[in-house]
Amino acid sequence: MTLATAARSEQRKLAVILDGLKAAPFRPGDFHERDAQGRINEVSLAGDWLITCWLDHAVHELRVVRIERVED
Repeated sequence: MTLATAARSEQRKLAVILDGLKAAPFRPGDFHERDAQGRINEVSLAGDWLITCWLDHAVHELRVVRIERVED
């Protein structure tokens, strides 16, 4: 599932989750993973979603690189 094809209710939930990440960009994730460039990405579990992101200090942006739905 992609964000664009998610149901409206799911899009709203994700918007709230992403706003929370934006409001506290230095909060550590639930776990970390390294990407191909060697950056440490924060991975946060939020409801039914795993959000992977990293903070780009140079341009003051939170870079979301992956949004995955957690399946049982």
